[in-house]
Amino acid sequence: LEPRVATLIRLIRLLRILRIFKIVRFLKQLYLLAYGFLEAAKAVIWVTVLMLVVLYICSVILVRTVGSPDPDFVYAEFLKTQFGNIPSSMLTLFQMMSAPNLKDYYKLFAMFPLLAAFLIG
Repeated sequence: LEPRVATLIRLIRLLRILRIFKIVRFLKQLYLLAYGFLEAAKAVIWVTVLMLVVLYICSVILVRTVGSPDPDFVYAEFLKTQFGNIPSSMLTLFQMMSAPNLKDYYKLFAMFPLLAAFLIG
């Protein structure tokens, strides 16, 4: 009777080992999910790099054109604050891109229609 019981216990232990195959199948799905997240992160990084390059180029253009206005101009301080140097210009453009609140710029757009086309377009 004892050899049969021992054989039965061994068989049950073998069946418990077979449960690992279910886990492996689950891990394959988990691997696919993790791989998908990794690929999405790569895409997000490339979009971020592209946006930084575009923001930098636009900031250079704005600093060169409107960043140092004539001191007698009515909105000289505002333009100097927003577009006086490249980091502040990039921050201003990022703020416009993420939450476009152009109320402060309406009077400038009336004076400089090309600025309006540049910032809105």
